[in-house]
Amino acid sequence: MIFYEKQIQEYMNYKPELTKEEDFEQFWEMTLAESYQIPLEPEYSRIEYPIKQIEAYDVTYKGFAGTPINAFYIVPKDHSGIAPCLITFHGYGGNKGSVSNYMKWLIQGYAVLAVDCRGQGESSEDTPYTMGSLGTWATQGLLSKNEYYYRKVYIDCKRAVDFIFTRPEIDKSRIGLLGASMGGGIALAVAALDQRPALVVADVPNMCNIELAIQQKFEGSLVSIEGFMNRYPEKSKQVFQTLSYFDNLNFASKIRSKTRVSAALKDLVCPAQTIFGVFNHIEAEKSILAYPFSGHDAPGIISHIDETLAYISENL
Repeated sequence: MIFYEKQIQEYMNYKPELTKEEDFEQFWEMTLAESYQIPLEPEYSRIEYPIKQIEAYDVTYKGFAGTPINAFYIVPKDHSGIAPCLITFHGYGGNKGSVSNYMKWLIQGYAVLAVDCRGQGESSEDTPYTMGSLGTWATQGLLSKNEYYYRKVYIDCKRAVDFIFTRPEIDKSRIGLLGASMGGGIALAVAALDQRPALVVADVPNMCNIELAIQQKFEGSLVSIEGFMNRYPEKSKQVFQTLSYFDNLNFASKIRSKTRVSAALKDLVCPAQTIFGVFNHIEAEKSILAYPFSGHDAPGIISHIDETLAYISENL
């Protein structure tokens, strides 16, 4: 057996213990109930885009606690009947980019909702946190599960599904979630919080098996959390307790959508073992792609892009 085949087999047998607190389910039930009290109130602005085969809109809807969340909503101009839809989430520190980024889906007849996370891209900044952010989103509100940044982000992005369900031109049985890195982590969490999407594609996702990830990673957003604990070592236990509510390890068993994830064995941002740890707890129909010689850039490999196009075409 080649060394990387042995490593992948070891990871396929890795099933870490959950870090779920006793009130995990209650916390998220309460959070969802709170979010349902906020009306979406979507606002639309038509984008005059040079590609004439599409209709593109700049959309804002109300996210967690009413914070305005910005997105592109793009539909094929000549779709017949109702269209399937992909909801996409970007990576950490990124944004939804250009309308043109989504043409590979539009030409196949998919509608796209491309979401900007709060404080990133064109979505509104957060209100001040009681604990300083140390210059990064990953540590904002880190000492409180109720205040933590990712509580707000997961609900913002779950409400993207709510938004799509208001659109009469969308086939509600053919909705997919798509993202890489932070976007992949969000896609998994949203699939656990809202089981209506039929498909999830999460490439090199973050927020997976977080305790192990902080031990193994050398780059990326979780490094700032390690820096926070280095500065405030007495708060480390409290930090890990907060993070447990946002760890996809503890969400995995709630996912019902068909799921495909990817992992790269040289990834210093989202270590492969952490992703396998989450994957092995998913009980829905699932598959995983492992790239032995790639790092965090694995989703950009041409063969991976082509495989993803084929996978989504076959399954949504």
